[in-house]
Amino acid sequence: MPVKKGDIRFARSARMVDKPEGGGPPSAQLLTSGRSNEIFPDISQETRTVGRVEIYSIFGLLRNTDTAQLRDANVVLAEPPADPNVSVTMLSVEDSFATRADIVKRIEAGRAPGPEFGGYLLESANASTLGFQIFQRKNMSPPTVGLTYLLIYNEGLATERRARFRIKSIEIEIRMCSEFINNQLYEFEGQIVTCELFDPLPYDFPGSPATRTYARKTGMSVIRSTVYSDTRLFCGVTRLAAPTQPNDVWLQLESVSTQLVPNSQSEADVVSQKPTAQRQITLATEPRRVEVGTTPHGYRIKISEQNQGRVYVLALKQPPAPGTLTIGYWSQGQRYEIYDDGTGRLIGFGSGAVSLLDGFGSVSLQGLPDIGSSISVAYGMSIAFTNRSSQGALVRAPKYSWIVEGDTEDDAIVPGSLSIKYPSGGVIHTVTDNGSGKLSGAGTGVVDYPSRSVLLDPTYMPDPGAEFQIDCQVDALITEIIASPGGPDSAGFVLFQTAQASAAGTLQCTWVTSRQLSTTSGGSLTTTTAAKNTEVTYTSRAVPEYYEPAEGTGVGNSTVVNWPRSTPGK
Repeated sequence: MPVKKGDIRFARSARMVDKPEGGGPPSAQLLTSGRSNEIFPDISQETRTVGRVEIYSIFGLLRNTDTAQLRDANVVLAEPPADPNVSVTMLSVEDSFATRADIVKRIEAGRAPGPEFGGYLLESANASTLGFQIFQRKNMSPPTVGLTYLLIYNEGLATERRARFRIKSIEIEIRMCSEFINNQLYEFEGQIVTCELFDPLPYDFPGSPATRTYARKTGMSVIRSTVYSDTRLFCGVTRLAAPTQPNDVWLQLESVSTQLVPNSQSEADVVSQKPTAQRQITLATEPRRVEVGTTPHGYRIKISEQNQGRVYVLALKQPPAPGTLTIGYWSQGQRYEIYDDGTGRLIGFGSGAVSLLDGFGSVSLQGLPDIGSSISVAYGMSIAFTNRSSQGALVRAPKYSWIVEGDTEDDAIVPGSLSIKYPSGGVIHTVTDNGSGKLSGAGTGVVDYPSRSVLLDPTYMPDPGAEFQIDCQVDALITEIIASPGGPDSAGFVLFQTAQASAAGTLQCTWVTSRQLSTTSGGSLTTTTAAKNTEVTYTSRAVPEYYEPAEGTGVGNSTVVNWPRSTPGK
């Protein structure tokens, strides 16, 4: 029996609502052709601003008495929405009793769970929250605004719970964190990313505290990236970009893709960044972590219809340093990255291998790269640094010298009051003075109290960017002039008494000396008088480093040079 006009109709589902329980089996209510809002309601102002996904289930029916099989039946979208911000997509779930929740699972299957993200949930996130924090190692790539990620707790267990989330905005902060291990306090820097979500979380997700290993605790929530999976379930409609004629084998379309969920993108300027900041080499972890950047190199592969594929050959001009190779590509409008694990094996959103000896290799992408995009290849060379970690005592340890600020030039450090603290490997170390000009503790050196000069040789290597915390008492220097103290005694000592007792290690004396000159030295000598040099003065001090002053003019044509020497503690 031929199919007549009006025999094929569409029926509403049992629950025509945009809720998890919506959908279900077909009802007896038929849709009226050409009537507005038969399936979708009007678009509200809020929906037009922030976006919305509405899912409804309808059924196609053949209303005649013929029981013959209807072959080659199709459903098409004949006209796309006039609003460019509105898109309509169809899919068949092949289940007459499917609810909206079942349809959502089929849609989400298009973004399969990918590798674990380079960061973990900091502490915990509660249900209905619109934000949480992610803890990462410093300078790691933060989550991308607008992308979809997967949060999983008890992964692989019967009690597993998962939630997809999209990030609306992020704020990045480098914060000093601390951790107690065996009653020992360790301090370290961490990158904390505060994320704002488009939709609230449906469940509670326990997280992990900040740790110096930058690793989440076992059994805590996992954050995974999502990767596009070509399920080929969706059908849509688009307009022609150019007229077409019968027998044409090419069609020029406005677009071959559409949106299943609302999407937003934001751009942020990043300045004063090293070109190799995304990949660094770890030279040492003890006594502190040492990371260096690498010399940047790179090139790109332009994607066209002729070379679009999943497998590409790599031919690097210079052998890459281990752990520096990064390959980025675009697939279905989403950017993915592939890294080498330090041994030449490529991991991430793809696979492959590269030789660290000659730079040749191959890479297999997880998805087809978009036509018109580029595959970017960036890597570094190890010649940018020299690893001296194995030379031990041959490498001179660093020394630090500075002058402690005072209110006036005559201020002096009170002996025994100096304390120096610095971090190394996340541990705070302390150096103190013994009251006699010597430094001890987590370092050695000397301190000159009157000049406030400090020379420090730390026992441990300070952390990168570390600052010395200096605590001391500073007192004003008292100057006293003693007139006519008397001549030296038989042993050559001059005895005098100050008005008040001086602090240990703070006394300095300045005096004028004279000497008799013989005729051979250019002076004049008679039986009653002798020419004397009364202009040569110097100050005896205990300073970290001695210096040689300029020459002074003596008697006649002679020159006199002062050579002060300092012996710490004297």
